[in-house]
Amino acid sequence: MKNLIFTALLLSGSAWAKNELTLFFKPSPKGYDWSTPAAVLKSAIQNKLSFDSHFMGHVFVELKCGDQYELTGMSGRGFDPVTQLLIHQRGLGIFYHSFEGKLQTISEIEDELKTLLSEGKVTFTKFLLNDGQCKRVTQYFHEYRDKNIGRYYGLAHRPRYGEGSGCSAYGVSFLDVAGVMEQEMKDNWSQTINIPLELAGPPVTDEGVSIFKVLMSGDKWASDKEKHRALTFWNPDKMNDWVKKKVELKQAYYSVENLQKSQGVVFDKTQVPAPMGPIWLQHTDPMYQKK
Repeated sequence: MKNLIFTALLLSGSAWAKNELTLFFKPSPKGYDWSTPAAVLKSAIQNKLSFDSHFMGHVFVELKCGDQYELTGMSGRGFDPVTQLLIHQRGLGIFYHSFEGKLQTISEIEDELKTLLSEGKVTFTKFLLNDGQCKRVTQYFHEYRDKNIGRYYGLAHRPRYGEGSGCSAYGVSFLDVAGVMEQEMKDNWSQTINIPLELAGPPVTDEGVSIFKVLMSGDKWASDKEKHRALTFWNPDKMNDWVKKKVELKQAYYSVENLQKSQGVVFDKTQVPAPMGPIWLQHTDPMYQKK
């Protein structure tokens, strides 16, 4: 127990700070080229061959509200993109596939995060919260866990709709619930691609698409006039790059903080009122159904 308390204080950076929400960003091992469908699949193969457990990058979430401490994240359970691409021929439909997921616990994360911090392999963004914001995100975390929403893992999933989540969307959802997300972060952390329907297999279309077709003919994303499915997602590499730029700029509306060999930025959001709306959102499309 003493070791756990010490770890919590070490990771949060201050023994006296009461309400803090921190996202830690681990970039992908070799980076991703999102310029074309073929390029991103080649990047995925290269990163997968690095044998890094987070070959697409990762986001950890640390929450301190008074005496309560949580360290969490989303991961895939038996994450098998190679099988989905080669055997099930999902093509670019894999971006919409729902894998089996799991909610990571403190015991699964703390040693890894301590190592990443000591080696300078993560960046972070910390938000100082008021009691209202903390109460809201704490309720969100408990309900997410208790309802087992983390059993679904996928890039396109939206956690506040109860769809499950990828690791990045899960982290960002805490900022959304707390009401501390800024437009600059939305613009610089997210990415949108137009997936050509001809290269998208299940669950986007019924017809399978081989990985080789994507590699051979995926020389561009679809234009707005072509048949496509637009996908917006949160990118750990872009999150990490944004923090590094902020650390270099050292602007007045945030502070720069060091945690061991890692750096991050801190935003004081204690004067921002906690949102009054519902934590969980509902689908406005009556035809929506989870696949």
